[in-house]
Amino acid sequence: MIRPVSRCGLCLSTSELRNSHLLPAALYNMARNLSGGTDPNPAVVTPSRSFTSSKQVSSPFLCEVCEGRFSRNGESYVLDQCFRPNDRFKLRELLKAAVPLESDVRYDVYDVQPLLGNEVDQYLYFAASVFWRASAHHWRMGAERVAKISLGAKHQEQFRLYLLGKEPFPDGARLFVHVSSETEPHRATVFPCVTRTNGVHRHKFYIPGLLFILFLSGHAIGKFDSGALNSRQRKLMWLCPWEEDSLFRGALRLVKASTPTGNLRK
Repeated sequence: MIRPVSRCGLCLSTSELRNSHLLPAALYNMARNLSGGTDPNPAVVTPSRSFTSSKQVSSPFLCEVCEGRFSRNGESYVLDQCFRPNDRFKLRELLKAAVPLESDVRYDVYDVQPLLGNEVDQYLYFAASVFWRASAHHWRMGAERVAKISLGAKHQEQFRLYLLGKEPFPDGARLFVHVSSETEPHRATVFPCVTRTNGVHRHKFYIPGLLFILFLSGHAIGKFDSGALNSRQRKLMWLCPWEEDSLFRGALRLVKASTPTGNLRK
């Protein structure tokens, strides 16, 4: 859908705005009819209730050119590599066929530069685009606000310029990518959220099979560089259980606390 002329949130040009999404619309289509029931719409969980809906979290925000940037530089590739409805999980298959750099009973760590080459940048760009969108705009589903985080004015502008190709990935940010090791990864999507731990802002979001964690502060380099995808040493990804992460446990508590409405009451 094309909206009236306004200012694009990314490039700031005066353009016809498209009905942009906080997370790629393809994720919604992947989530449809997973239960095999009569209602094909995915379940939505908020702090107050849970329900099925055909609506997506969207708003007139970006122009067509910037939507194309997001698709070309990260979305299309990453969504092809995550856990898919046909049970393919290309990224995990690639990792499991390689030799880990480090192994533990809970995780394997891989240097993905030899495996992915320049495609590492697709993951960085995709994650940056989602975190930036969640910070730069007020997103709603109906009357309920969702996924409002703050990167801070300085970092938000740095990420905007990075997404436009005018600056490198912000040096004060470190991105971790955790690949789900569960036999059957969860097909849920969890919108961006933020917590503060040990003086550092930790932002997270999840798409089927992939957890993205962004550490953001002046201390992020020293504390988190050695395990990050954008480390100065190696380009790392972790194969580990999503169910052991605090975001999964928080999402599970939210599901249990919410009140089922509509078709979910059955």
